[in-house]
Amino acid sequence: MKNKLLNLAVLLNLACATGGTTIDWTDNGAPIVRPKTQTFPILDNRGILHEYKSDYKTYKRITHPKSDKLTLYCGVHFQWEIIRIAWKRGNITNIAHREEMEYWRWTYTINKAKKQF
Repeated sequence: MKNKLLNLAVLLNLACATGGTTIDWTDNGAPIVRPKTQTFPILDNRGILHEYKSDYKTYKRITHPKSDKLTLYCGVHFQWEIIRIAWKRGNITNIAHREEMEYWRWTYTINKAKKQF
């Protein structure tokens, strides 16, 4: 019993040592850890790639927006940027071999923040 408690304590502390949250376990008993911070790319409306490093909560605010404006630090341009998110209609001619002229999607307009924090 004492040995099982020791193993459990070691496994629980393993997630803290890796800097993440244990979300599941593999078949051989190793933890699957979700990192606390991650990077994610965004392609803006002008076709420029931006990359932001953020936690899971901010990532959800980008992919499932409830507000239309965020300020994040861009790892590509090394500056603070204002991200404006809008649900807009886009024009494209060939979506998965179907001819469609209009479709709706999230559009990201990104500008440099005037005040750099």
